[in-house]
Amino acid sequence: MKSFKKLLRLSGLVLLIALACFGIGIIGGTPVPPRNKREDTIEIVVELVEPADTEDMELVLFDKT
Repeated sequence: MKSFKKLLRLSGLVLLIALACFGIGIIGGTPVPPRNKREDTIEIVVELVEPADTEDMELVLFDKT
């Protein structure tokens, strides 16, 4: 009985390895991601527009003239 279990485990392992090789053969391996960034990529530069100084501006809420 022990030798039958060993044989069954071994045949199961061989079957799984064969199925994995068959699947890789049909579909292909996983694609390898690129190692480095392309040099000619377009970078978007955003500049912050600074508002005018609030000290120079006067806030007139009620003009009594």
